[in-house]
Amino acid sequence: MNRTTWFLVVFVSTFTLMARSDSPTTMDSGLAARLDPILHKLDASGAVFGARVVEISTGRELYAHNPDRPLAPASNGKLANDASGLDHFGSKHTFKTYLALDGDDLWIIGTGDPGCGDEDIAKTKNAKPTTMLDEWSSALKAHGVSHVKGKLYFFDGIFEDQLTAPTWSRGYLTDWYAAPISGLTFNDNCIDVTVYPTGTNQPARYEVMPPVSEAVVKIVNQTRSGGRNGTLAIDREQDSNVFTLTGPVTKKDRAESKPVTDPGAFFADAVRTNLQTHGITIDGPTQRAARTITESKWAALINKPLNDDSATAPDSRIISVHETAMTDVMWRINKNSQNLFAEAMCKLQGRDWALAHGRNEPGSWALGSEAIHDFLRRNKIDDSQYVLVDGSGLSRENRVTTRLITDLFIVMAKHPYAQAFHDSLTICGKDGTLKKRMKDIAGMVRGKTGSIGGVRAVSGYATTRSGQTLVFSIIFNEAHHSEEECEKLADEALHVVVDWPNFPATKPATAPH
Repeated sequence: MNRTTWFLVVFVSTFTLMARSDSPTTMDSGLAARLDPILHKLDASGAVFGARVVEISTGRELYAHNPDRPLAPASNGKLANDASGLDHFGSKHTFKTYLALDGDDLWIIGTGDPGCGDEDIAKTKNAKPTTMLDEWSSALKAHGVSHVKGKLYFFDGIFEDQLTAPTWSRGYLTDWYAAPISGLTFNDNCIDVTVYPTGTNQPARYEVMPPVSEAVVKIVNQTRSGGRNGTLAIDREQDSNVFTLTGPVTKKDRAESKPVTDPGAFFADAVRTNLQTHGITIDGPTQRAARTITESKWAALINKPLNDDSATAPDSRIISVHETAMTDVMWRINKNSQNLFAEAMCKLQGRDWALAHGRNEPGSWALGSEAIHDFLRRNKIDDSQYVLVDGSGLSRENRVTTRLITDLFIVMAKHPYAQAFHDSLTICGKDGTLKKRMKDIAGMVRGKTGSIGGVRAVSGYATTRSGQTLVFSIIFNEAHHSEEECEKLADEALHVVVDWPNFPATKPATAPH
């Protein structure tokens, strides 16, 4: 089924559902007889699960187990966040980051765009992460600027000062998936280090992307060219941008991405370094701009609700604008499960929701939670058990129910931006986090996965062999040391869902008691 056909089928089906007040609610005993033996296999180990399957054309609940039990969702916690963000901003919205001149000073003005210098997005445009920096340097030259007499100001205060969630494990904070969240983001707020062998037993040569000064990023190079034992590794000091490279280097290799501690200063230094390579000098220092100063100069940019895409009077001081499309943000969240993008989406809509309610406050997780609860209630989705403490699901204190998630998928199937939401989801056997799973039914399941210690989740849409669309959610908790088995059981269960209602002629296993 192609994208357009799916959209039309689901739209008509959900319209029919809305028109029916007597939708059947009796579960399908044949489906339960097949799913229960699979999903209950880990009961004896202490694992618990919630699961729900709904026929989208009728609203009939085909299967349910603990559908109202609040569970830690891992990255399934991204779903209500990004669905609400898509509803709020619209599928054609773009998030913007500005380069501007004000008198003798050069300004970088962030409004929360998470996509600047993102490698995966850049690849889709046949570009590099640093392409936007090159474009900014070219734009300045096109304006006849090769020398900035004043300072380089950067504004990243569109979000709260809390850069990482207080409930995240401290051990996460030096890993890429827990990069700090800022109003200015570049390269997912991480460095990428590539190494090259030199003379035998000599330190390898290395390159840092994006190029930045040693004042911002310090590399301690303890690698050795040649040798056979060991692997390339990179570590960061807990509270500073001191990175240590270790291990043998026998060929060009790339270390794991590592986050920086101050994304705004990192972004500004990357801009300044790039300008220098293009022959553009800045006399003054780099300085973070206070909100009061920024408000007085750039209020029209930073206080305009982001979902207001109406034309505004052009500002001749703006030299260049980098834009990231909402659709790119969506697939980075859902296909790739990129945490930083989800956290930015949460704070972005929280900031915008506050502005719409007359509150000029920096974007925060608390405001994001308010905005998302509001979205759920407007769409008559039970949010009584929903707890959001971050936007990505990395915190163990988040809670969802499988009823909420399946109801969310039903709402989004009939939403004005249904196609954008649908296209953002990972497809089994084809792309994203489901690329290596369920290859034998490739394309028949699309949705969102979730994974933290002891938690495995998968939710989304399943197209049956008979061409019907079902929504599903399966979330395992307390599955310590059996996470891989949880994924296998979920995949096995989804094969059963895809076969519904015409199951193969095999005797179902006896359900556990």
